[in-house]
Amino acid sequence: MSEKGISTGWAEAGGARSYRPLQSISRDAMAAFLYRMAGSPAYTPPAVSPFTDVSTGQQFYKEMAWMSEKGISTGWAEAGGARSYRPLQSISRDAMAAFLYRMGPL
Repeated sequence: MSEKGISTGWAEAGGARSYRPLQSISRDAMAAFLYRMAGSPAYTPPAVSPFTDVSTGQQFYKEMAWMSEKGISTGWAEAGGARSYRPLQSISRDAMAAFLYRMGPL
């Protein structure tokens, strides 16, 4: 994942990078992984977030908005038809499988 640029890990003191292999993956980080896996395509995110719980200034906003536009993530239906993404929630294996299926072959 590092060699392909899919995961950049965490910057540690002294400039070293770590991967933290036993830490859970959050949904926002999964969006970043998939966006990079797709080759980091040229994409300008919308000025208004497609998800009620994702702000436009949030880390990985571009990647989460891209997933919404491409139909990779549909999020959760909320009252009144709004959609939420729950970016800091750990991603479940079934959601990850759905993302990969909707993303299709590269």
